[in-house]
Amino acid sequence: MSAVTVAGGLLRVGRDELPLIAGEIQFWRMEPETWEPAVRAARAAGVTLISSYLSWRRHEPEQGRLDFTGRDDPRLDVRRFLRICADAGALVQLKPGPWICAEEPGGGYPDWLLERTELLVRDDQGEIVLGYNPPFQHPMPSYADERYLSVVEDWFAAVWAAIGDQVHPHGPVVALQLDNEPSLCFQDSLYGSDYSEASVTAYREWMRDRYGDTSTVWPPRRPSLDGPPSAQSLEDWIAFKTASTTRYLATLKQMHEKLGGQDLLYTVNLVTHPVHDVPVAHSAVRRDVGAATGEDHYYIPPLDTADIHRLARSAATARAAGEPLPWIPELQAGIWRSPGELVEYPDPTPLEQEVWWGAAVALGFAGFNLYMLGNRENWELAPLENDGRRSDFFAPIDQLVGLAHRRPDALTAPVVPSVVVAWHRPDAHAAYSVTGTSRLPDVDWYDEETAAPYRLWERTLLELTERGMPYDLWDTATELVSPVEVPVVIPPRCGVDPDQVAWLRAEGRTVIEVTDQLPALPSPALIGPGGRIPNTLIGIRPLPGELIVHVVHWGDGFDDSLLYLPGVPNGTLTDLTSPQSTLFRFEHAPLKLVPGHRVYAVTA
Repeated sequence: MSAVTVAGGLLRVGRDELPLIAGEIQFWRMEPETWEPAVRAARAAGVTLISSYLSWRRHEPEQGRLDFTGRDDPRLDVRRFLRICADAGALVQLKPGPWICAEEPGGGYPDWLLERTELLVRDDQGEIVLGYNPPFQHPMPSYADERYLSVVEDWFAAVWAAIGDQVHPHGPVVALQLDNEPSLCFQDSLYGSDYSEASVTAYREWMRDRYGDTSTVWPPRRPSLDGPPSAQSLEDWIAFKTASTTRYLATLKQMHEKLGGQDLLYTVNLVTHPVHDVPVAHSAVRRDVGAATGEDHYYIPPLDTADIHRLARSAATARAAGEPLPWIPELQAGIWRSPGELVEYPDPTPLEQEVWWGAAVALGFAGFNLYMLGNRENWELAPLENDGRRSDFFAPIDQLVGLAHRRPDALTAPVVPSVVVAWHRPDAHAAYSVTGTSRLPDVDWYDEETAAPYRLWERTLLELTERGMPYDLWDTATELVSPVEVPVVIPPRCGVDPDQVAWLRAEGRTVIEVTDQLPALPSPALIGPGGRIPNTLIGIRPLPGELIVHVVHWGDGFDDSLLYLPGVPNGTLTDLTSPQSTLFRFEHAPLKLVPGHRVYAVTA
């Protein structure tokens, strides 16, 4: 049994089961003498998996001239770094791209590749698209172009030739990430990409397989060019975008498997799209690629409820996709500092990071990769300095990682949802059709009425998070499998079929059709003497004879509020937050609400 998999909320390496607690250490941006102290500090902190990109542009600055041994730059000695990880007992996730983002010029693509204009992505006007954000904007090759894929295959072959003997079961590398935030460098808006010749050809083949001979069909273009496109052409184009991305990821996986990676864990990290889960749907990646998939999460300080809302939405999406280990491939630790960036926001604080990481666990995530675990160029305020010394931000991660090792079931047991919310993808597709990108959000074809049902869905999810209520999502194109006692919420103007709603009621389910504001709902939300306490989240994970209760409290104006746990039975309550667990009786007595993340075990 040598295969690496995820199941039951744990990472399985052969016969060993481990919490998926990863940390990003980008060795190629650090001086080699700091590698061993950083890796050993990570292992001492309980981190089981070291994660790092390989930057194609650095390892192959000229086509055919490769350096994996540090011949030209000592920081590129991959084998030395992997030996250090193996000696320290650390497993490794390598992320060879081909695109890595990572605040790297060209996103890691070599200059010589991006100079091949025939490979590049174009928009609906035939213009070359620039991806990513200033000061790292660059063009990008089309996922559909076989000439690009051929060069990628050569790059992967070079990587495997350099480190193949360091791959599980012979070495520490147990996981490989497929590309990075696959979104054509954040430019996969409806009309922003990909209208290259290779992509249009692939679209016509996809349409032919779906409908028959459509050899002359063109993808829809923005209304100002051809007039309003039909609803069906928009739906087809969105479906193709989803399929072409998963096909690209599956192709990368097949390349690695042919080179010797049949037993590795493959991972995909999704970017947070302006319209959630469109066009790259988590469920489609899970189905078509078979990789451990998650969404990356960052915030601009100060942390607020909208940031927690994105975590909640992502956790529910992972569960809806059937993810066996809901995880966050990049969970912000510290903050980026890009060259030339005008910093107009405060630094994160250790307490803020404790709330951020604690909220992720309280909402149902079982694993995460701290990005970054160690500081490097363009990054600061991580838990570890790049030489392994612990920073002021280490204490909260020490608390969370310690919990994962002492009580892994505190992270792996499923979270009890307060409600399940209808998720009607056509509403999201309609909003996507009138939305730009994160970098260019304002588009001439934006239509508020078209986007309204999706925006109201988002507002419903945000209000649930404001009430401290974890939820599940029901994709209305699939069967509802949540327990019958969990109420079903239909957001305002949701396009769900009324017959489906009637059927749910006939099955004995409580259906709440929201017409304006979300009504009062029964929940395990924290209640104080004056009513619900703001900026507070509770996540309950049931175990046989025991409940694990995660309590997260954040925001300004902390006071000595008392909290109650409605629906939680009386009994013995153990504070699991520290290794010195505290036991006390819990009989209708309130607890003192404190800022940060606290974890309790309640037994009758």
